[in-house]
Amino acid sequence: MDGCISRVKVTALIDNTTHYEGPILAENGISLLVEVEGRNLKSRILFDTGLTGRSLINNSDVLGVNLNKLDAIVISHNHYDHTGGLLEVLKRIDKPLPVIMHPDIFKPKYAILPSLGIKKLTYTGPSFKREDLERNGGLMVPSRSPVSIVEGVTTTGEIERVTEFERVEGFYVVENGMFREDPLLDDQALVIEMCDGGIVILAGCGHSGVVNTVLHSLKITGMNCVNALIGGFHLIDASDLKIEKTISELKKIKLKMIAPMHCTGFRAKKKISEAFPERFKEIYCGGFIEVRAEGF
Repeated sequence: MDGCISRVKVTALIDNTTHYEGPILAENGISLLVEVEGRNLKSRILFDTGLTGRSLINNSDVLGVNLNKLDAIVISHNHYDHTGGLLEVLKRIDKPLPVIMHPDIFKPKYAILPSLGIKKLTYTGPSFKREDLERNGGLMVPSRSPVSIVEGVTTTGEIERVTEFERVEGFYVVENGMFREDPLLDDQALVIEMCDGGIVILAGCGHSGVVNTVLHSLKITGMNCVNALIGGFHLIDASDLKIEKTISELKKIKLKMIAPMHCTGFRAKKKISEAFPERFKEIYCGGFIEVRAEGF
C-alpha cells in the first residue's frame, strides 16, 4: 500500500491524571492527538476533546501542538467529557474541518450512576447544538458505519455487541417522546492499520465493552493482531468479576500493548498491569506513546 502506516504517536492532551512536570492541566475526560506516518502519508487526527476546552487549549500550547494542522476530529460518543472542548478547538482552526461522529450525538441523553456519584437524573450530552458546531467551521460527518479518514485509518462505526458480560447500564435517552434505556450505540473507536498487519485501537470510554471494541475492530479490518489498545475502558465501577472476565477475554487476543486511561479506574488498571506485566503501559495527560510497525 502506498499509504502503509509504519508509525503511530498518541499524545494525551487530556486525561483525568497528569504526571507531567510542568503547567499541564488534567481534567475528567480524554483527548488524544493521533499522528500517523508512513510511505507517502502523514496525518494528524484529534480523538475526543475533553470536558471544558480550557485544559485542551492550554495543554496544546504547552506541548507545542498546532491544532490548525489537524486533518479531522473524531468524537467517540456524545458524553460531555468527550465533546466539551470541541467548539474551543474549532475556534483555534482557520479552515473547515471534518468532525466525525454518530448521528445520535445530539439526542437528549441522561444518566443515573450512583456508584459514580450521579444519584439524580443528569444530562450527559454536549453543551452546544449542531448549528454551533457548523458556525465554528465544523463539517459534521454523521455516520453509523465506519468512516475512512486517510488510508489505513477508520472509525469503527457502531460496535457489534457479542459478549454477555459487557452490558450498558445507567444511561437513558429520550427518543420519539419516549424515555428509555440507552445502549449507547453512538460509542465508537478509532482504528489504525499498520504495515506489519497489526492495528492500533483508540477507545474513548469503551461503553460498548473493551472486548467488544477489540473484536469489532479486528473484524472490520480483517487483522488478527493488536499492536496497541489505548484509552478508556469504563471499568471504574465494574465488579471484580467483570474485570476478571474482561482480562480473561483480552488474554485470548494477540495483544502487544495495553494502555488504560480515563474511566478505566484504579482497580482495573492494577489488575490489567498484573495480567499483562510486559505489555502494560502508562500514559497520562501530557505524555505520549509511540507505536512502530515491526520490521519498518
